[in-house]
Amino acid sequence: MAAVDPSVLEMPTDPGAGLMPYYRHLLDWTAAEVAGLSDEQLDLAEPDGPHEWRWWSIRRLVSHNAWTALVFPRRRCAGLLWPDGDVPEPVVWDEIRLGPGARFDRMLDPERFPDPASCLGMTALGLGWLEQVVREQSIETLRDTVESVRGTHFWSYVIGVLPRGAGLDAERPGSIRYTLEGSLWMVFYELAAHVRTIQRMKVLQGLPPAVELPRFGYLRLPEYWGEDDRDGPSFDLL
Repeated sequence: MAAVDPSVLEMPTDPGAGLMPYYRHLLDWTAAEVAGLSDEQLDLAEPDGPHEWRWWSIRRLVSHNAWTALVFPRRRCAGLLWPDGDVPEPVVWDEIRLGPGARFDRMLDPERFPDPASCLGMTALGLGWLEQVVREQSIETLRDTVESVRGTHFWSYVIGVLPRGAGLDAERPGSIRYTLEGSLWMVFYELAAHVRTIQRMKVLQGLPPAVELPRFGYLRLPEYWGEDDRDGPSFDLL
């Protein structure tokens, strides 16, 4: 698969451009990377190893990306997507929510979604919701929709890849203030970083990546491209 021009994969530095991500790249990249993999190749992981990027198998990474693609629009965009409160239920939301009470650790129910194909179906659904938001909402609405959340060392590090839309909240120490524009770019970058980890797990097994993935977003940071085995900053609260 040919490389995509990295200039279209970044939030434009010029705010007047108003461009948003093309989320379908993520589905194409993931499908290409997992095509033809055996169960053994999908399940290789080092959950007790010293390097965090090796903790999750390719199968689990694909499930995690599906989880993220569903949970993010449900949490951050529900008021825009479903103003009447008629939120679809393709999954049991309480089972996959983040935090205490969730049955699954940032992944879909492995009995309902046991393989990459079933997870990719849910990924496509979630990415479709993200596409709907950026298609139907003006850039002004995305920039005016603001949320302040408890920050982590990880988030305070990676928001540095954005030219705008995220920063430490001066009024709430330990929190990060996001516009929805910034958040929508960040979820694109996060999902792409997991595609890169899938590639790294393949290389670990002597398998070549299927996609010539450009360096953009998180992938401009050495920890997430894989220039060495270093882990990124922790998810501990600021």
